[in-house]
Amino acid sequence: MAFGDAKVFVNGCVRTRVITVRFQPATSLPGDDSYCLQAVDSLVWVSMKTTHLSHKIVLWVAGFLAPVAMLQAGTEAAVSAKSGPLVAPEAPYEAGRGLLTLQGPTGMFINPTSATLPAHAFTAQYCFFLPENSGDVWGHGAIISYGVTDWLELGGIGSLIATGDDPIGAGPMVRVRLLKNDGWIPQFSVGGYTVFGDDPVERYSMYAAAYNRIPLDENGLVKSIGVHSGVRQTWFSDDDQFYVYGGLELQLPWRLYLVGEVSTTNTGSDTVPYSYGLQWRAKGINISAAEIQNGSGGSPGFFFGIGLGWQF
Repeated sequence: MAFGDAKVFVNGCVRTRVITVRFQPATSLPGDDSYCLQAVDSLVWVSMKTTHLSHKIVLWVAGFLAPVAMLQAGTEAAVSAKSGPLVAPEAPYEAGRGLLTLQGPTGMFINPTSATLPAHAFTAQYCFFLPENSGDVWGHGAIISYGVTDWLELGGIGSLIATGDDPIGAGPMVRVRLLKNDGWIPQFSVGGYTVFGDDPVERYSMYAAAYNRIPLDENGLVKSIGVHSGVRQTWFSDDDQFYVYGGLELQLPWRLYLVGEVSTTNTGSDTVPYSYGLQWRAKGINISAAEIQNGSGGSPGFFFGIGLGWQF
């Protein structure tokens, strides 16, 4: 398309400078269909007489249009012919996704939380727990889980208590995220899990959990504070227990998280369940270590977990 015509007088004749701007494919971005503007100018001689006033007008127009056209040459267009306006990539969603817990589903250290696995992600994790740090009893747990979508997680959990009878059990789990964390709207999920097997590891549980992330300084020592809350109902063969629980997590650099939680007591004990510790939620490997009071009385015990994760 013609950008403009500029007429310059030379020796009584008019030299017409036609500056044409055209679109051509950009060569700086391979595979991109965006276009650049290129200025092409040509000189055309036209023999004619002019007046002094028109001489001044066309000289001014020529001086204005020529630099503008040259500045446009080689400039990439802001809109791609196919992809639309250029936008910044979306930041990854921080779901407050925890690791294997005493209950089985991922969360803090005792209770599950609301985060589901990303779509097509898989994790396998193992943990052990030493009640009262005595070493006389070892509790073992495991989980395998898969993110069917970013809001639906399916998997299985297992438990073993290394005592004289070595009770063992395993069963399915499911978690469904109903809301994503958006500002003050919390992430909210519901879930359930079952362990079939020997008493006392056999149990049936349902829970609902929420999470809200409060950003602080994404480039600082403490990037954010995460607030967890939830309710859990668990049925055993001869008892049922209801808990209300909550916790905080501080997000540090290198995907390290300081996590602490507390919950209400169960019907058979006055001891308040709580835990505090560190989780390393790296993409390929996950490690957690904590001190846990599971609410059964006595002193707290040591908890350690390790696992792997894949994204398909």
